This record gives sequence, C-alpha cells and structure tokens, in this order.
Amino acid sequence: MTRGWKIVLLFLAASAVLLLFSPVEQTLGGKIRLVYFHVTVSMAGLIAIYAAGGLGLAYLAGGNKSLGNWSAELGLWSVAVWFVGVILSIIAMQVVWGGLYWTEPLTVAALTVLVLGAGKEYLVRGGDINFRAVANAAFAVAVLLVRSNMTRVMHPVNPITASDSPAIKFFPLLMLLAALAAIFEFTRWRLKYK
Repeated sequence: MTRGWKIVLLFLAASAVLLLFSPVEQTLGGKIRLVYFHVTVSMAGLIAIYAAGGLGLAYLAGGNKSLGNWSAELGLWSVAVWFVGVILSIIAMQVVWGGLYWTEPLTVAALTVLVLGAGKEYLVRGGDINFRAVANAAFAVAVLLVRSNMTRVMHPVNPITASDSPAIKFFPLLMLLAALAAIFEFTRWRLKYK
C-alpha cells in the first residue's frame, strides 16, 4: 500500500472516531454526523482551491519553483477533494432533506465549481508550471465569484458556527484540521516523487 493510500485511510479512520464521539443535534439527531463530514470535506476542498490559487500567484510573482509545484499539485487534488464533497453533499441532501434539490443555489454553485475545476484540470494537463499557476489563480477567483453571488433557499448559512453548543463547533473543526493535514501530507508525498 502506498503512502498516499495510508494518508487517506488515516484521515478516514480519524474522521470515523471524531464522528463517533461528535454530538448529535436536536432536530437532525444522528444525521448531523453526515452533515459534519460533508461540511468538513467541502470546506477542506475550498481552502485547498484558494491555497492553490494563492501559491500560483506567489510563484508567478517570485518565480520560486517549489511554490509553483505546490500550486500545480494542490490544484489537482483540491478538485478531487471538492468532487468528494459534492458527492457527500448529494448524499446529505437525500438523507437530511429527503430528496435531491438540484436547483437549490448552493447545489448549483457546488456543481458549477466542480465543472469549472474539472475543465481547468483538463486544460492544464501536460501544461507547464506557469500555465498551471495562472489556471489555479484564475480558478480560485472564479470560485470566489461563484460563491459570493449565490443565494440560499433551503441551505442554512452556517449552522455549525451559529450553534450555541461548543461541542458542535469543536468536532467539525477537528475534522477540518484533520482533512487539511491529510491534504497537506498527501500533496507533500506526491511532490517527493515528481
């Protein structure tokens, strides 16, 4: 088993333990754990998208090849993580809301980001580090614009941070930190073998 798979499995095991001990919520009960996991993965993907864009800009400004390599690799895997987040959001939508609401603005935004990310990765494959850096920076800006112009119909603004429960805020934060650590380690491992 490669180190990459070990990193992914370690993250999944840590998430399972955190979900096991995470608090339930009065309205959703144990279903909230699926929401925690969906939010964690989606937020990690979003942070990775912005980080890849920022690293791309830093590379373009200073020419540090290491930053360009990080941007390129993180740009690829941020889209993969976002894809998993979208799948989890569809599952959470079905479980929590009892159906699939494809016109819900946050769902439309998530799918738009996924299509843009997949398109970006298709265009940059085989491209040089400069092209990837520009593409990652442009993608991050596009994601920011998509997210800043969306409205909400069914999806709450931020139920976890708005909660009065410290535990409901704490466990998803721990899961997010675990996800970001996994993305960082996975990217670092991939860059060692390039």
